[in-house]
Amino acid sequence: MLRERIVDQYGEGCRIRQVRRTPRFASSLFVVDFMQGARLTRILGAIGRDGQLTEQSGMDLLRPERLVFIYERLMLLAFAVVERPVAALLLGLGGGAMCRHLAAYLPDCAVTVVERDGAVIDLARRFFHVAHPICRGDAQDVVADSAGAYDVVLVDLYDGSGASGVEPGFWQDCTRALRPGGCLAANWAAFVDDETAREEARRITAAAGRSLFLGPRALTENVVQLASPGGKLTPAALATRWHRFALAHHLPREDRDVLKRCTIRAEFPVKTAARVTAR
Repeated sequence: MLRERIVDQYGEGCRIRQVRRTPRFASSLFVVDFMQGARLTRILGAIGRDGQLTEQSGMDLLRPERLVFIYERLMLLAFAVVERPVAALLLGLGGGAMCRHLAAYLPDCAVTVVERDGAVIDLARRFFHVAHPICRGDAQDVVADSAGAYDVVLVDLYDGSGASGVEPGFWQDCTRALRPGGCLAANWAAFVDDETAREEARRITAAAGRSLFLGPRALTENVVQLASPGGKLTPAALATRWHRFALAHHLPREDRDVLKRCTIRAEFPVKTAARVTAR
């Protein structure tokens, strides 16, 4: 049944590389190769107990350093907020897309990656070219012990059931983990439909101050929340910083132009036209 669901999603020509049940992830993980337009793409995905399929990460097999999903490019904007990002904390590994991208375009930035699920780490190493050291542990424990250690903190914590629950004080610890002028970015899948995610987003704003919300104009995909404690993060300032940052680091055009296809808001999006399927 699981393989049939994957073939139904990606077509008869897809190649299923792995299907693995993992209780910790609350679903079955899979790796599949398929043609996405003219690009041969590898997906790390999950199928929940209800049969819902979500894409956790993607990799262009000809250009592994390329970011496949728009929300990943939006999370990258957090680096543009910082004057000189030299240390970043990534909470959630997935298929290691951000690891590969940062290694290619910000090689001088020291990256710490935290992932609690051993199955995710194994699949990332076997199928997604992840050789970077991974800290296997709980994100909440790591940020609690990381005061003032990072310029950027990216939070992308999902399992097969959706956003992983966090304990009270988690977002305060995330902001305390930032150095002065640092930036926090959180990925919210199904944000506009998920009251739990929206409540967590309010807690980020309470902990860090003003937030910006970025997503496709139709609001049918992931929304990324940016917050810079003590800073005055405005849409105009962010766009200016991003333009300068993207040119300085020679980012590919699809990165540089991401804001042309997206919207920036200083308030919660309120409605959506369709259920998201990519995390």
